[in-house]
Amino acid sequence: MHSNSQTKKVLDFLRKNAQHEYNANTIDRTLLGEKDYKKDKKRIGTIKTILSRLTKQGKISRTKRGFYQANIDISLLHQLENPPLMLHGIMLECKTTKKLQKHIQGIPSKEYTTEALQLLNALDFIPSTNYRYYRDLWFEGRKITVTVHLMGKVDVHINSTKNPLSYPDFLKVLTYLGGFLEKLSPFSDRKVVQVLEMGVAKDFRQLRLDGVKSVSLKNFTNAWARIYYKDDIKATRIEHHITGRMTLDDALKSLSILTNPINYSRESASDSFMDVT
Repeated sequence: MHSNSQTKKVLDFLRKNAQHEYNANTIDRTLLGEKDYKKDKKRIGTIKTILSRLTKQGKISRTKRGFYQANIDISLLHQLENPPLMLHGIMLECKTTKKLQKHIQGIPSKEYTTEALQLLNALDFIPSTNYRYYRDLWFEGRKITVTVHLMGKVDVHINSTKNPLSYPDFLKVLTYLGGFLEKLSPFSDRKVVQVLEMGVAKDFRQLRLDGVKSVSLKNFTNAWARIYYKDDIKATRIEHHITGRMTLDDALKSLSILTNPINYSRESASDSFMDVT
């Protein structure tokens, strides 16, 4: 009969070395130490029994005949993966540079000006409901929906759930949008563009959720976090989603630190947007 302490030693060893798989002989040799090691079939048999029991309990997995590996959970991710921080679910907003709404004797009407309609048609926008126009764009495999509102507002939704954006990818999308919307909205000026929604996430290929499909955590009115398995990319996504308002300029500064903190240099007090101590 094996002791609980021996079971704990075997499990602790596998968890500390979760990126590798081991058989009973190797575990026995490692736990006892290489110096003056003598093989003992009874002791190895006990370890095999422990491994079988831990497998049935779901704490480890049998990778192939005779070899075992610790099951990966969130506490072990630091050993296995450090995926990049990616962006998705992005909603941006900016006012138009021109008046779009026609006025009749100084009173706003529910019609676009002739100049606005000519510009929207030139950019291939399509009429939608509630006096809106929209255009779907594709940039490097990602769908971008641009919606123009009669009151003089442009919304941009970047759908990147299946193909999340890195920070450099996001900058390229913004450059593209700045050119496309140049005659309609000052999207190239990041201080006037507002970020309404943005999700930041990491996709872990080696993490599996045991017994649940999704875990959601909501701590604030305008922010929530979720952990779930995405079948289409075969990865467990850990994401944090923020809704609210901040300028694109401030958002990019924050993202620059989050995605590549080693390149961050403290700004002068007059330019600083956050206090670093």
